[in-house]
Amino acid sequence: MQQQSIPSPNGEQTQEPEWELATYARRMGAWALDFVGFALPLILLIAIALILGFVLLFAVADERTSDSDSSGRKIMKELAPDAVTGLGERPFWDDVAGALTIMLFLIFLPLIVLFGYITWWLFALRHGQTPGKQIVGIRVIKDNGEPSGWGYTFLREFVLKFLLLNLLSEPTFGIARLVDYLWPLWDRAEKMQTLHDKMLGTIVVRNR
Repeated sequence: MQQQSIPSPNGEQTQEPEWELATYARRMGAWALDFVGFALPLILLIAIALILGFVLLFAVADERTSDSDSSGRKIMKELAPDAVTGLGERPFWDDVAGALTIMLFLIFLPLIVLFGYITWWLFALRHGQTPGKQIVGIRVIKDNGEPSGWGYTFLREFVLKFLLLNLLSEPTFGIARLVDYLWPLWDRAEKMQTLHDKMLGTIVVRNR
């Protein structure tokens, strides 16, 4: 859909701002990219913390088992010193420190990605875009053709989409979010707006 010059009754041309509505596929692509940039690092952080937490837990359990067998090791060392050379000589806390170092390193990488995404997100909002929208070449404007600045886009992307939709999705088992994102499929004759677009009076258009 595109706004063009429309002739008035007296024959004059009235200039309307030109814009073309973004396709539903582009909008879903932008949403997927935003999800990958924001949600996946968080999921990765949680997964790494859980996995390494279990590793440390099993390491502690293994160390306790080895401590209970220390008397047997002493006897064995007296009888056959070469058989136990190198066993149990490395302090347990060295292993814990090594595991913690690996954990911090693996968590640090997703944190860098997450911090970079948030910084990019904050800069892109002033153009009516999220990082995903910027990549696929679409942006948010007001339905009267005016640009959507930082504050207006922040209200749309964070307050309505993130906070309100998540709040409504909990008691409705995700139905509220699903209906919101599918609404443009039934709104093709109008402005292909989601419900949060209609609430705020915004549309998503292609960059020019």
